[in-house]
Amino acid sequence: MDESRTYYSRDAEMRAAREKAALTFVFLLLGLGIGTALALLFAPRSGSEIRDELSHATEGALNQGRDAVNPALKRLEKEFAELRKRVDDRISDMR
Repeated sequence: MDESRTYYSRDAEMRAAREKAALTFVFLLLGLGIGTALALLFAPRSGSEIRDELSHATEGALNQGRDAVNPALKRLEKEFAELRKRVDDRISDMR
């Protein structure tokens, strides 16, 4: 919190913090909107070209993500199956 302010209750301090956070969020959104508008106004290519490029880039990133995640998922599935088998074996040994 701001050290130069004196708050007379915890509620007042919390309210001031919420108002500060809300104001920061509003200015962040405003800045993003202005930045987006300026980027679209001064873009060197048409909107459809930019959308196509973004689409291809997003698709490529998703494919790379899948390629990176699939081996880990397969390994986790295998380890889970082994763990399940060990638990089942221990349970059957207890009977």
